[in-house]
Amino acid sequence: MNMKAVNPQYVTPYLKVDAMALEGTQTFSLVGSHITPRGVCVSCTEEEITSLHGNKNFEAQPKFPILLISLELGFGSGETVQLETQAQIQSIRRVSQQEFEVYMSFNSMMQDGYRHIARYIVERDGTTE
Repeated sequence: MNMKAVNPQYVTPYLKVDAMALEGTQTFSLVGSHITPRGVCVSCTEEEITSLHGNKNFEAQPKFPILLISLELGFGSGETVQLETQAQIQSIRRVSQQEFEVYMSFNSMMQDGYRHIARYIVERDGTTE
């Protein structure tokens, strides 16, 4: 009988965010850059924000819409957790000509959602690259 050593597959923790306006029909897959138990920050193009916001003049709007978001947390073990919640856009900040940073706070996070987010943050911050 031959035995061979197999190296475990370690995956870099990742964060994916799918967002859709409450009245919208189109879902946007966004790159999550940062997450806390209170909210998530994503990178968006101007077209994505305009579609999610439902208004071309989003930078002048004082009130932002509520979005439906699906978070996918990828853990180093290869485990993935999907969480669904509503989120309110809190701020939109231009970071380059074509890119915006959008911070959304969670509304009505699903049961156990905060526990998974906390576990993800601990793992992400505990890894040194």
